[in-house]
Amino acid sequence: MKIAIAQINPILGDFAGNKKSILDNIEKARGKAELIVFPEMCVTGYPPKDLLFDNGFIAESMNTIKDIAKKTKGISAIIGFASKDEKLHNSAAVIKDGRIMGIQHKSLLPSYDVFNEERYFGPAKEHHIFSIGMKVGIMICRDLWDREYSIKPAEILAGKGAEIIIVISASPYWHGKGDERKLQLKKKARKFGIPFVYVNIIGSEDGLVFDGESLAYNSKGELIAEARKFGEDFIIFDTESEKINARKENLEKNTYDAIVLALKDYFRKNGAKTAHIGLSGGIDSSVAACIASDALGKKNVTGVFMPSEYTSRESRNYAQKLAKNLGIGYIEMPIGKLFSVFKEEIGEHIKKNKQVTQENIQARIRGNILMALSNSEGSLVITTGNKSELAMGYCTMYGDTAGSFAVLSDLYKTDVYNIARYITRYSEIIPKGTIEREPSAELRPNQKDSDELPKYFVLDPILKEHIENGKGGKEIIKMGFKKEVVDFVLGKVKDTEYKRKQLPPGVKVTKKAFGSGRQMPIASRYKG
Repeated sequence: MKIAIAQINPILGDFAGNKKSILDNIEKARGKAELIVFPEMCVTGYPPKDLLFDNGFIAESMNTIKDIAKKTKGISAIIGFASKDEKLHNSAAVIKDGRIMGIQHKSLLPSYDVFNEERYFGPAKEHHIFSIGMKVGIMICRDLWDREYSIKPAEILAGKGAEIIIVISASPYWHGKGDERKLQLKKKARKFGIPFVYVNIIGSEDGLVFDGESLAYNSKGELIAEARKFGEDFIIFDTESEKINARKENLEKNTYDAIVLALKDYFRKNGAKTAHIGLSGGIDSSVAACIASDALGKKNVTGVFMPSEYTSRESRNYAQKLAKNLGIGYIEMPIGKLFSVFKEEIGEHIKKNKQVTQENIQARIRGNILMALSNSEGSLVITTGNKSELAMGYCTMYGDTAGSFAVLSDLYKTDVYNIARYITRYSEIIPKGTIEREPSAELRPNQKDSDELPKYFVLDPILKEHIENGKGGKEIIKMGFKKEVVDFVLGKVKDTEYKRKQLPPGVKVTKKAFGSGRQMPIASRYKG
């Protein structure tokens, strides 16, 4: 059977635009394939969140599917959308030769990390087999991952005589997710002795990245088709196609591509075009500027260098060189006079924690300058804080956290360095000195990050075990880390939760990112 995969990037709530994309791909497949398959919820975009409680939104979803069905003469299609009977459902419409043959609802509804589908949807009561050249069973995203559930959709469909199983999906990216998907599909194809076709959405919604990489496996569990990663794609294959070799993965490339896609879609889907970003000559702002240049185009990015009396000559040189290498705009706006005015006007009232207060004032002056430029130019400000700093509260509220999108918020500091080396693998886009120098906020004389934080090669593994792997202090200490360091790190993570509640949205590239996937209380005495 010849099947077309349409790996598309829908826009949430853009029913007309999404319909056009679906129909364009149907036209491309007509006469070449018997069946075309689209991703989960591609009619609406995913995740719609509480838009699903809007009756008009659901009506548009259902009406759009009916309109699409009328234009499928001579071909069959499986398309993800939101439907409603007595309950809301995450559904797949099965369309054949101009009419809707039937609808398959999603069975397993995830409610963990970034997912909350039990809030919205009712599960499928039945699992149907559809005759579309072959006896086709349909599963939707989580239905593939049934290990922890009593309901086993693949087993049910195979038992009903399915000759092929189609999985439509909106599966977010995180490090290692692609390998897990491939293993699941390979195992199930081998177990049931039938082909499995997996079609994943592409794009980003509010920093949640969908990497595509749609796949097809034959009845032996051999890979026979693989779509692009982090890009729209259209492929046609035959269920009897020859085995192919899987794409080799590169962690840094995947991470970089994921963040570029997230930033590009955040701007495009929100109707924004230009960005301002604070340049410091440091590693974080340099990597963030490279991402912004690739995502938005160099003409749409302006770097703003805001030196103080503590800013080194090297920082200015590195910032200027980076902007020149990228071809982005560059503005220099010293903050010395503004800082002096602040000290003069409010200095007599600042009697405690004077040094820290003055450091934060500098950061907030810079945040104000960036937001003023944003207001004036109609741009969005890209923030540059990394996951290590945000975890430790090593950031200034309303200062370096001020902005619209946080591109590095799910990258630990050591990850940022790895990405910088990936960016400079062929040429010195980021100045060598930026990568080699010891990190510093330059808010006081001779300041270094290590004055207040453990070295990042010590800090980051502790944070990863705690944030991503859910380990408490005792468990981490047993792994060989010093008790005083672990206690300090976990104490900082707990005490600075209030800051993270006020961060701009960021990109998710790990299993557990700050934001909707990590719901921690602010007021808690539990130490772990």
